Amino acid sequence: TPGANPSAELSELAATVIGQDNYHEMAMSSGQQYDAINLIKLGAEKGHWICLKNLHLVVAWITELQQLLVSLQSSMNPKFRLWLTTESHDHFPSILLQTALKITCEPPPGLKQNLQRTVSLWSDAYLARFNSPIRSQLLFVLAWFHAIVQERRTYIPEGWTKYYEFNEADLRASMDIIDSIFVHNNQNGITHAQQLPWKLLWGLLSYAIYGGRIDNDIDL
Repeated sequence: TPGANPSAELSELAATVIGQDNYHEMAMSSGQQYDAINLIKLGAEKGHWICLKNLHLVVAWITELQQLLVSLQSSMNPKFRLWLTTESHDHFPSILLQTALKITCEPPPGLKQNLQRTVSLWSDAYLARFNSPIRSQLLFVLAWFHAIVQERRTYIPEGWTKYYEFNEADLRASMDIIDSIFVHNNQNGITHAQQLPWKLLWGLLSYAIYGGRIDNDIDL
């Protein structure tokens, strides 16, 4: 779906299955085709995972990509995987769609399922980082907030005045900010919730991350 970015989850999966050094990704645009071909050839030979992102920007090149994959099929390493991300496009070749396994990146319906999905993505080691109950509580509130802003899109124009592309990138950026705050606090011996920069955290989420997507003051 537009605005969705599964590359972070794919990178984590690749690190678990084949190792981070064997995973390569490239954001496609005009002029990147030659480099993409060389990357695919390397992956097919070594058994690496290759991810080409934003394929909808180079639709005219996809026929050449199909021909390349056919030519490599007989010598392809069985561990090789080619991942392609794209938004919907009217002229996207149907042959590639028919031969590929398709995954749609969409938020689950309902607050409960959305919240459960987010929490399920966090490992025990991640949740235990910094050994701080306050951080765990913040992460839960963030997951709840993320579910709410996505679910409200179901009720346009009552929920939002328009469809905003809140996605996993917003969630991850917010997680990174929370972690950076606790890194700073640990370095400075700050342990009390009252000493956390609440206004800073609220401002970044409200105006830079989630709020940065909003272009109607009514929705703020």
